[in-house]
Amino acid sequence: MPRSAKPPPAGFSDIEDDLLIFSNKMKDAENAPSTNVPRHQVHWPIFQISHQRSRYVYELYYEKEAITKELYDWLLKNGYADAMLIAKWKKTGYEKASSFVIFTCEFGADYPLAVLFTMCTNQRDKL
Repeated sequence: MPRSAKPPPAGFSDIEDDLLIFSNKMKDAENAPSTNVPRHQVHWPIFQISHQRSRYVYELYYEKEAITKELYDWLLKNGYADAMLIAKWKKTGYEKASSFVIFTCEFGADYPLAVLFTMCTNQRDKL
């Protein structure tokens, strides 16, 4: 994570432990052996963790309103969340597409596309 010289705003200490857990998961995923994994699946765990971390920040700000705008902007600026991905979540109808991407990453090419989409839709409906 790139860090700025500016100290984090108030409220960062409340979520720092959760962000540290994501950071540790990311390090584990980056250092995981990839010898028996198909080449197109090597980066999937990294994308999944990045997605989860961005979703965590998104939910804190937009759904739970647990962090300030200043902290939210600081988190985006310092790479704790993907601003472009969050921008998509704010648009109507994207939730289904983002869930589909994560489900595809979890189950990979073992299932036909139509089956993956059905599985994704069923999983989203359960939430």
